Amino acid sequence: MTVEQVFAAQHSPNDPQDFSPGDDPGHVASQQKLVVTLVADLVCPWCRIAFHTLLPLAERMGFTILWDPFLLNPGMPPQGVARRLYLERKFGSLEAAAAALRRVVRRAAAERLAFAFDRIARQPDTVPAQALLLEAQDAGRLVPFATAAFRAFFEEGGDLGDPELLAALAEEAGLGPEARAAAASADRRARVRAAHKRALGRDIDGVPALLVPGVGVLAGAQPAEVFEGFLEIGLLAAAGARPAQGRQGS
Repeated sequence: MTVEQVFAAQHSPNDPQDFSPGDDPGHVASQQKLVVTLVADLVCPWCRIAFHTLLPLAERMGFTILWDPFLLNPGMPPQGVARRLYLERKFGSLEAAAAALRRVVRRAAAERLAFAFDRIARQPDTVPAQALLLEAQDAGRLVPFATAAFRAFFEEGGDLGDPELLAALAEEAGLGPEARAAAASADRRARVRAAHKRALGRDIDGVPALLVPGVGVLAGAQPAEVFEGFLEIGLLAAAGARPAQGRQGS
């Protein structure tokens, strides 16, 4: 199942605000398997924390994660911008940026994740990287690719707009040259921008956001126990119960 199919089902014209997997007889994530969508960007530190938190839950609870791209910086030029300039513009000052990033580091330490923000020299345009991520997802290699891309950017300071780095990450994740060539096409990059617009159409204007069919949207990098409780409701919905939908989190 593709992300587009999940969103199409969630936007069913019959009942767009009360979707559950059982409403669509052709829905792959029917009574047996819950498919959730993580709306995220590869340069979002909170998205990395959320993804890291969700992976063991997916293995233990038996649901599948699909990634839908979001662009934190949809107007970013293809060559990216200097990280220092980016932080000044985003947060108003480097001091404010440092305070915000310290909060990330504190939370990440609790999750046993490392962040080396001082190694990042350039803020990239993530359209090419996320186009490649979608190819990885289609090939069943989402987890190794996203994990490698997050590590490359947040721990090693790699430029996710660099074609050579993307090729190395693709190879590390087990993607062949065909997938890399497809990701470089205008069609695949348009798919990333379409996903961003789709998220905005759902009133998602920040990430991470977790979409659970039959339940709703959970915003933010929540603690594992919060994700688990929300997902348990999703599993009940997949089994036939219909809890009220809504948006939760902060």
